[in-house]
Amino acid sequence: MPVHRSWLRTLAWTLIVLLLLGLAAFMGFSGEYLVAGLLALFGLLSIMGVGSGSYITNCPVCGKELRGLIGLKRCPQCFCYGKVAEGQYYELEPNFVGQTPLLALPLGSRREMPPLCCACGAPAVRADRLRIIRVEFAFDLDAPHCALHTGGADLASESIAGKGNPQTPVLKVKSYAFYKACIKANFPGAAQYAGQTNASIG
Repeated sequence: MPVHRSWLRTLAWTLIVLLLLGLAAFMGFSGEYLVAGLLALFGLLSIMGVGSGSYITNCPVCGKELRGLIGLKRCPQCFCYGKVAEGQYYELEPNFVGQTPLLALPLGSRREMPPLCCACGAPAVRADRLRIIRVEFAFDLDAPHCALHTGGADLASESIAGKGNPQTPVLKVKSYAFYKACIKANFPGAAQYAGQTNASIG
């Protein structure tokens, strides 16, 4: 999918950068050097937002508009992951494997694990028990692994939009093949997209 710049988001990010750098300069003149340094650091980090966060595209799997294309991006509609490469936005390759469990799938009431290794996507032969305890929820989950790999998954939580920022559990895995199989097993609505081939429409 081609990537386009949203000039409104570019203007918003630029104003944030200028505000932070302006505050840093003011605090520096006031003798608050530590605060000035922190504001300057946040301002410089916000420049990344001008570069990546102001771009928009459409999900190559389901077509939903995506914003803030920094690093790996998860589509909120079909849950597929993608990234920007050479000015185009692509879905991750089926054999993509991360160095750490980064691919985060929200866990609903269904928590079926496909018979694949969550670390590499090969057939699984055993499972490692994961546990998460939060104020809103607590449960155990068996993460399938092959005979060669361990540590392919982790349980975490992320905020969902709403009053009080409630938390929802997510399963983070390394293997995109396992991740896509989880979508098919646990999200019937998104499963119609999950089986589509990885192709950029550009």
